[in-house]
Amino acid sequence: MITALRRVFVDSWLGRAIALIFFAAFVVWGMGGIATNMGGSSTAVVKIGPRSITPEALERALSSQLPQIARQMGVSDPSQLPQSERAQVAREVLQRMITQQELLVQATRNGMNAPDSLVRRDVFDMPYFKGKDGRFDRAVFNQRIAQIGMNEAAFLDMVREDIVVRGLGGGLGDAATAPEALVRRIVDFNARRTVLDLVAVDAAKMPAPPAPDEAELHRYYDNHPWEFSTPEFRHAKMVVLTADTVARQFEVSDADLKRLYDFQSQRFHAPETRHLEVLTFQDQAAAARAATAWKAGASWEAMRTQFPDAAAVDMPDTRKADLPSPELAAASFAAPQGDIQGPVKSETGWVIFRVIDIKAPHDTSFADAREDLRKEIAKAQAPQLLPARVQQLQDAVAGSTDLERIPANVGAAPASGFLNAQGLTKDGEPAPIPGDADLRKQIVARIFAQGTKDHPTVVEGPKGSAFAVLVDVIEPGHVKPFDTVRAEVEANWTADARRHAADRRAAALLVKARAGTGVAAAVAETPEAADLKKDIAFSRAQPPQLPRVVAMRAFETPVGKSFMVNDGDLYFVATVTGLRDPDTALAKEIEGRVETQMTDTLREDVSMAYVRQLEDRLKPQPNMALLRKVIDSTGVAAGGH
Repeated sequence: MITALRRVFVDSWLGRAIALIFFAAFVVWGMGGIATNMGGSSTAVVKIGPRSITPEALERALSSQLPQIARQMGVSDPSQLPQSERAQVAREVLQRMITQQELLVQATRNGMNAPDSLVRRDVFDMPYFKGKDGRFDRAVFNQRIAQIGMNEAAFLDMVREDIVVRGLGGGLGDAATAPEALVRRIVDFNARRTVLDLVAVDAAKMPAPPAPDEAELHRYYDNHPWEFSTPEFRHAKMVVLTADTVARQFEVSDADLKRLYDFQSQRFHAPETRHLEVLTFQDQAAAARAATAWKAGASWEAMRTQFPDAAAVDMPDTRKADLPSPELAAASFAAPQGDIQGPVKSETGWVIFRVIDIKAPHDTSFADAREDLRKEIAKAQAPQLLPARVQQLQDAVAGSTDLERIPANVGAAPASGFLNAQGLTKDGEPAPIPGDADLRKQIVARIFAQGTKDHPTVVEGPKGSAFAVLVDVIEPGHVKPFDTVRAEVEANWTADARRHAADRRAAALLVKARAGTGVAAAVAETPEAADLKKDIAFSRAQPPQLPRVVAMRAFETPVGKSFMVNDGDLYFVATVTGLRDPDTALAKEIEGRVETQMTDTLREDVSMAYVRQLEDRLKPQPNMALLRKVIDSTGVAAGGH
């Protein structure tokens, strides 16, 4: 909710809406217009003070959403969507429209209005209306406005209202800042450095114990059967459904791909672009002096500092048509890379510049772009299709006892084979189970929780995934005979004895450290003195090159106290010797990051509270009967597209 409100205030909802409508028009449902069945009713779906949302406006918004939802649900016609699903989409779309209208009511009361010059600027800046030369194209504008079922006047009203909404909402919360005391406490918590002395007792370096007798070996063998057992293996069939498996089978017609390719022509037919650094002066002599300094080796940052009166602009990936000055465009696109050029007389003054990088023009054919476009669409659509596909998988699995009759169009990936509880095959390799690590772990756990007589059922996995397994063979593990593993038993017994010895030695050092002045004194004149590490300083923001268990214990240990922790074969004894102020550079970096994050959160909260207050005061009045009529009508109307 907060993120959505922030986008209402900061970004252009209009740009996102137009992009969505164009994407829908060009990729999924072709070039058809948006039908309207409401007969031009002027009755409001919702009244917000003096403003209202008409059935036509809501229907237009719904018509750009419902076909996409229909595809996610696996139906070809939005009119086939359940009433509850259409109602949910309608509520979400309607809430966004209500928020906009509430802001417009307040803007009117404040006397806010967008002048024609701003409307013109916004329209000319929209990439959807630019021709091949990168400039606004009236013919493209007329064509694409017609494609979304609007006339010019209605569209310009939308742009004007969008500017007003951004003007009113854009500054909300700007005065909110993160409390300095709270920021400082967070910085100190993360950046204050703990200092410790530390020694590690390594079990692998402990003297070898006396050789065990047979009775000791048998006792160890009997008490640790899991160390000498073959693992249980199970053979399982499975079907796994994830966004990736759906995307791999997602089909888009060549006609739709070609429309998207044509719509994104600037992406696939890019002219030469250049990265320019430009300084503009009003005085030719000043420009000449600056050019001399630049040619002498001054950096871009130094030039900006040395000549503050110049207009300095860094222009990466610039097309020739993007440059406002014809003189600069001609000179910069004729200049070699790396050289300082100018002064050049232009409409805005005397210009000096440098070409940092040149990217040659390139054309990507439809044949070369086709698969990338398909993957992009599939990747974007697959997560939205996943819930509907899970339902289809549930239906298919419910009618199958062997997982052999799962329709291919569900998008699930089949797999089968032997594996153990660690997910390894009999060759010791990871079993090729589809999905990420978390999903594979869940599938393996399910295989080892399910019996051979259990029917497969669909289980929900992480990130919207789902799977079903069928266990058909179980090969129990067994303890290997003592005689076949005697050498392994002796090696394990010896390693265990060394760990016990290291544990006892570390415990003795800890007792000595606590009785004295710390671990440094405890290891003095002992074999461990050579392994002592002193004055190790670290913080949560800059953790040490030590096991995490050591650092976490150190953070909670008071200065002057000692502790002992174990990590594998290493037994650490340490004394916290002090605390140091944060590193200045690190503290400043953390402070900036924390202050920015907290300030953004506070400002978003202010924005949300403001909209809530408007809603409480204006009290939008919905017409539920008409809302249901719009939902029903939109479903039928959208069915033909």
